[in-house]
Amino acid sequence: MKRKWLILALAALSLSVAVVYAQFSRDFSEEFLNTAAGRAFIQAYGALKSNYLNDIDDDTIVQGAIEGMLDALNDPFTSYATPSEAARANEDRGGSFEGIGAVLSARNRTDNTMVEIINVYRDGPAWNAGLQRGDIFVEVDGVNVENATISEIVDMVRGPRGTTVEIGMRRAGREELIFFSIVRDKIDIISVESTVLPNNVGYLSISTFANQRVYEQLTEQLANLKAQGISSLILDLRDNGGGLLNQGILVADEFLSQGDIVFQRARGVTQRLASADRRFFELPMVVLVNKNSASASEIVAGALQDNQRALVIGEETFGKGVGQSVISLINGGQLTYLSFEWLTPDRKSINQQGIEPDIRAEDTRFPQVITLSGQGAEPGEALEIVVGGELIGTATANEDGEFTFIQAGVRRSISEVQGTALVDLETDNALKVAFDTVLDVVAQAR
Repeated sequence: MKRKWLILALAALSLSVAVVYAQFSRDFSEEFLNTAAGRAFIQAYGALKSNYLNDIDDDTIVQGAIEGMLDALNDPFTSYATPSEAARANEDRGGSFEGIGAVLSARNRTDNTMVEIINVYRDGPAWNAGLQRGDIFVEVDGVNVENATISEIVDMVRGPRGTTVEIGMRRAGREELIFFSIVRDKIDIISVESTVLPNNVGYLSISTFANQRVYEQLTEQLANLKAQGISSLILDLRDNGGGLLNQGILVADEFLSQGDIVFQRARGVTQRLASADRRFFELPMVVLVNKNSASASEIVAGALQDNQRALVIGEETFGKGVGQSVISLINGGQLTYLSFEWLTPDRKSINQQGIEPDIRAEDTRFPQVITLSGQGAEPGEALEIVVGGELIGTATANEDGEFTFIQAGVRRSISEVQGTALVDLETDNALKVAFDTVLDVVAQAR
C-alpha cells in the first residue's frame, strides 16, 4: 500500500465499526422500558399522541427528544444531525456537490441569519448568472428567506444538476431586488490553495480536512509549487476546524521522513495510530495556526512540531484533541459522539490545551465585529451606537421597539479562482512573521 500506517489505521477503523454494529445489534428497547425514565418517556409520548390539543408530528418531537438527550451530556463534541444536514455533510466529504458555486456567510452571527455571498467561483453557475460578493438573500424560489438560517438557505439552493433555482437578492446601491435564474451544476470542493510569495517562498493553505480529496489536492499543489521553483514553504492551517483523520495523517506524513504522527487513547488504552513513511516533501517549512485551528489541524501541527520538522507560528490552537464516531440512524440522521482522544508524538494531550506555537503572532486578518440587539425603544426611533466615545453606526427600532445592529466589518478578499490563494503580506501580521521566519530557516540551512 502507498502508506504503511494505513494498514493499521484501516484495521482500527474496521474494529471500531464492528464494535458500533455489535452495540446496535442488542435490543435496547426492553432495557429502556425496564427503567423509570424509559417508561416516563413512553408515557409522555403517549399523552401527547392521545390528548394534545393539536396533531403532533412524530419526526419533530422524536428529533427534539434526541437533541435533548445529547444536550443533557453538555458535550460540545456530541451532536445530532438531521437527515438533510447529514446528507449535505456526507456530500461535502465526498469532495463535490450540486449547487450554484458560491460561498455563503451569515452577517448576523447570533442566529446565523442575514445570509450573504462572500465569494463566487469563476465560471460557475452563480458567476455566469451575475451574482456578486455582498449580495444578500431575500427570496429563494418565491419563499422569503430574510430570516432563514444559512443552513436552511444552503438546503434550498443546492439541488440536482441541471435543475433551476430562482433567487432574489438585495445588492448595495440598488433599491429593487435583483432576481436570478440559475441552473445548478456539479461543484468541486477545493480545500487546498497555493501561491508563490517573494523570494520563492511557497504558500499553501488547507481550509478543512472534511474532504476526502484533501491529500490528493495537496500533492497536486505541491507539485505545482515545486515546478515554479519554490525553495521553502508556509503551510497555513488557520481557521481549519479539522475533519477526516486519515486526511490529516496523510498530510502530516507528506512532510515527515520518520517519526510518529499521532497516538490514540480510548478507555485508558493508548496506542500508536500512525508513523511516517520515508518519502516526504523535503524543503524547509513552517506551519501557521490560530485559535480556530482544531482537531486534524492540531494533529498535523503537533506531529511536525514534535518531530522538529517545522516551527509552529501563530496563536495557541483551539484544543480539540478528541475524536468522534459517527453513526447513521434509521431516519437518515447521524449521531456523532465522543469516543477517542488524540495525543501528539510526544504523548502530549491536545484536548482543552491546544498546540502552543514556537513563535507567537497575532492573526490580524479580521477586525472585531460588533453585534447587538435590544428592546424598549420607541417604534421607528433612530438609535446611535457609540463605542468608546466613537459613533460606529445607527439602528432603527421596529414596531415593537426592538432593534438589531451589526457592524459592517471589512471583508477579506478571497480568490475567485479555486485552488489559487490570495494573500497580503502587508496586512496579515502572522503571515508576515511566518514569511520572515522561513527565510531565516532557509538562510541557516545554507
